[in-house]
Amino acid sequence: MAAPFVFSNLPVELVRDILEHAAHSDRTTARNLTLVSSAVKQWTDPILYDTVVLSTARSLRAFVAAIANKPSEFVRTRVRNLGIFTLGPVQSIDRVLAACAGVQSLACGFSLPSYLQTQGTQAVQALQQPREQHLLGVACRDGWDASLVGPTVTHLRIHLSSFDSSRPESPFAFAGTSFEESGWNRLKALPSLSHLAIVYRPSGSTPPTEIIPHLARLFPPQPHGSSDDCLPALQLVLIQVVGAKKDAAFAAETVKAMNAAAEAAAGPALRIVAELAPSSAARQWEESVRGGRGVWDDAEAAVQARLSARK
Repeated sequence: MAAPFVFSNLPVELVRDILEHAAHSDRTTARNLTLVSSAVKQWTDPILYDTVVLSTARSLRAFVAAIANKPSEFVRTRVRNLGIFTLGPVQSIDRVLAACAGVQSLACGFSLPSYLQTQGTQAVQALQQPREQHLLGVACRDGWDASLVGPTVTHLRIHLSSFDSSRPESPFAFAGTSFEESGWNRLKALPSLSHLAIVYRPSGSTPPTEIIPHLARLFPPQPHGSSDDCLPALQLVLIQVVGAKKDAAFAAETVKAMNAAAEAAAGPALRIVAELAPSSAARQWEESVRGGRGVWDDAEAAVQARLSARK
């Protein structure tokens, strides 16, 4: 005699709530539930596609094949968080970006210059309303271009390769670019930018606290100040200080010194917060979009505490 179906006497709406909760709780369970029935698949598919992480060329190709069998409207509206942490194939990356036009948080772990050279900017600029973009690892290794950041992005994280206080007009550089071509002019193309995170490894040649006054110039000007360098919507700059395990003590002291310098400078610098970089920026991004603590949450709390203390 067959065992009775455990949900047979429950309302369909309640069964759906139970299965959707199970799918949200565990990704493997969500995948298994898509095999139960066509109805259950319709309930759980949107959960599986909400956050997509492609960390290998194999997973990238598999996702391209999967979305080829989905209605374009489903892919466009259901994929809200997209992380691509494989170098290619670049053509496949472009197909994914073009298909997932409704993405709200995009993490790029592939070479942006290589992508730009072969695919251009159309797919990124066509993203409808991206809020966050993270240019991680190799994405900034050979330089980056603001045209590869969505025009509506308010939260941006980038890797800073060097800082040279002896060049007051262009102290910041991104790997693979000359000082004349780099610097913060690129950020001026992003008028909606309110939160900026910089992954930064201090060098022994420049005191790490010297970065603070240069970053303070990015904030909207105080009365009678200059607006030439500022980003009009900027509210917060987070510095994520990178340090190897053997340099952990140095990194911790650097964070402490940077925060002390920001508080001493006061004014816009109060909105500059330093913290230790996570062991994996990609993992931090994924955890945040899956409901964990946001990348900027601790820094926002620190700024609020500083401003409240000044009242």
